[in-house]
Amino acid sequence: MDWQKLSHDIKEERRGIMAGIGINEAYNNFASTYVAKENANVDKHKKSDLQNVYKSIARINKESPLHVLKQDDNAQAEAVGIKEHARALRSQLQDIGSEEESALSKRSAVSSDSDKVSVEYVGSGQENSTEFTIAVDQLATNQINAGHFLPDEEVALPKGNYAFNANVNGHEYEFQYSIHEGDTNKDIQSKLTRLINKAGIGLVAGLQEDSQNQSTIIIGSNDTGLKTGYTLRFEISESSSSEKGLNVAYFGLNLVAQEPVNAHFYLNGNEHYSSSNRFTVGNQFDITLKQATEPGVPVSIGVKNENDALIENVRGLVNGYNGFIDSVSGVQNSDFKSSKLVGETVSIAQHHLQNTEPYGITINAEGRIDYDAQKLRDAANAGKTKEAIEPLKEFTKALVAKTEEISIDPMKYVERPVFNYKDPHGSDNPSPYITSEYSGMMFNNYC
Repeated sequence: MDWQKLSHDIKEERRGIMAGIGINEAYNNFASTYVAKENANVDKHKKSDLQNVYKSIARINKESPLHVLKQDDNAQAEAVGIKEHARALRSQLQDIGSEEESALSKRSAVSSDSDKVSVEYVGSGQENSTEFTIAVDQLATNQINAGHFLPDEEVALPKGNYAFNANVNGHEYEFQYSIHEGDTNKDIQSKLTRLINKAGIGLVAGLQEDSQNQSTIIIGSNDTGLKTGYTLRFEISESSSSEKGLNVAYFGLNLVAQEPVNAHFYLNGNEHYSSSNRFTVGNQFDITLKQATEPGVPVSIGVKNENDALIENVRGLVNGYNGFIDSVSGVQNSDFKSSKLVGETVSIAQHHLQNTEPYGITINAEGRIDYDAQKLRDAANAGKTKEAIEPLKEFTKALVAKTEEISIDPMKYVERPVFNYKDPHGSDNPSPYITSEYSGMMFNNYC
């Protein structure tokens, strides 16, 4: 196979690729697989948070007996799943449990069309907030390169060592690899995608196949838009250290399928640009652009009144709690103590919400929370906002503490017989314990 025959006019190829393989859908799939997600604040730990995790595990080790964990993969998987549910609930509760007096009744922003422009209020609540409009002409896009479609047969390039350069936002990186006897095009394409993804330089790569079982490399930038003075987010070129050369042209690594552009929008009729689809307006509104707006139909952004904000925040608290109870109750495994965890969580709710019925918040027979938005609104209108919020704040704090306990040691809800008890007169050295071996290990991705 003569690889030179694969050379095409770049503009024509770009147009064909964009039409033929759903470039954005393919890239989004690769990004969700290879790029670390931007997690909620609960996942971003300070050094002191990691130290607290370690101290908590060491304390459990020292004070608890030694258990024997049954070799039940399903039960262990359920424990990991419950820990993740607890982390998700913790993420929902992190702001509501604040010490600030207005934590539950804090201001809440509203968008007239959240499908096109979503908003979150991030101000202190002391500012004078005014409504504004936003019209979106163009979303910020990332750069995507899409190479040549090659058959799954032996590489036509000579065997040997190769290299190429990637210039990302002005920083140069070199990638080196080798082609051996018997390597196919797909083998090398897979190798190149792994090299790029592991490099952590702001690029994500993956393979896309067509109906003829041919494959191509797709490379995209994590960042959208353009830096000042640049026309592309990244450029890929042949490296002078490559023994054989011409590998960039062979695979089409330098073919730009989608050029990066900045978001173009209007705030109250005034033109603005942004390299990102997410930005802050007036230190109060965290804006996320999702779609272009219809001509002449801008999206209105404003602040909800306090009562509406209270209703929305209580709804988030109730939905988070009920969702967690439903998740735990749905576990069907005889070696997993789901009823124990449900009972402990429901007891927290019953203790803190026993006097909230006048405000429309009650606990039903299944342990789920029911709330009447109108009763809560009436209480707020009658000047009883503080009376309604205080028990909810205390409930939230207790629930946060429970989620942290579950995250530290979810294995306590797995059937595990006691092997022996610690010698009460022994040393204070920590002993082997299941939370160190299993639960602590689970924190690798978060701390």
